[in-house]
Amino acid sequence: MKLKMPLVIRFLLTGLFFATPVAAQEPTVGDISKELVCQCGCNMVLSNCTHAECAWRDAMTASIEEQLAQGKSKGEIIQSFVDQYGEQVLAAPPKSGFNLIAWFTPFVALAAGGVIVYFLLRTWVLKGRQPPPMYEPGAEDEEYRRRLEKELEEFEEGPR
Repeated sequence: MKLKMPLVIRFLLTGLFFATPVAAQEPTVGDISKELVCQCGCNMVLSNCTHAECAWRDAMTASIEEQLAQGKSKGEIIQSFVDQYGEQVLAAPPKSGFNLIAWFTPFVALAAGGVIVYFLLRTWVLKGRQPPPMYEPGAEDEEYRRRLEKELEEFEEGPR
């Protein structure tokens, strides 16, 4: 038992070591450019703009570097681009106001589709379990039966 206690304590301390928060890192140009859209018209994230000599990408990247050198935070830099170009510069719509619709609509549509599929399957399964309706002969069936018997008699007698 004495041997197991130090082992348990070692595991706990190791777990605490990995659970400690990591020091916050300074934002980089790459971190910020992943959240902005290049304004050259390619509609790509700034860090992924594929134009060989994109003046917009170069100017925006230089602006990010300059603002980082001034000591601005990531949020301040992104806000400066929003002030300059509008919300269309953001790679993802902000999670506030009317833009919440862009975030929730796919989930609502998926949930609504799931509910519809559930009720359709439930209806089909219940419909398959019901026995077919019993047929009860009525007065019109008697008329057909008499006509059938008459035609069978004429058939047995042969052609005239």
